[in-house]
Amino acid sequence: MNINERDLIQLRKDIERVRKHEEARRARQASEEPAGSTSSPARKKIARRPSVPVAVRLRQMLETLCASTSPSKESLEAIPEHVVTLLQVIREEPKFERWLLAIDALPATLRNERLRRMSFAFRIEDEQSTIAESFDRLQETSLFKAFCQTLRNEA
Repeated sequence: MNINERDLIQLRKDIERVRKHEEARRARQASEEPAGSTSSPARKKIARRPSVPVAVRLRQMLETLCASTSPSKESLEAIPEHVVTLLQVIREEPKFERWLLAIDALPATLRNERLRRMSFAFRIEDEQSTIAESFDRLQETSLFKAFCQTLRNEA
């Protein structure tokens, strides 16, 4: 399965859109917290079902896959936010989701070569691309497996 340049541009735009949305949401939450205590009773709050953040799910899957008695340095690190954003966007884009799940079946060296190509495609325009960095991080086998498992669980 090949991904053309137009698809990459669309993925980049979608990731930026999600990132900006998340930043705006956090800014709104931060600005509403002090004002939230003086909110009017007329404003109804809709109870949302509590959900487990994607980063927590990925971490749980990593811990399950690694199953070591002592935690490694990598398992103690927080999953970068740009990897979580990439997961959110890929979940919305069926073509990229199919591509990632298809390369999951490949041997690790071939899979990592495909991920490096994807990373390179995003680094052409922006050397400091967080999207490219996300694809670089996915070359870690345990993170990639957890990433794909999360995509499958959400389906």
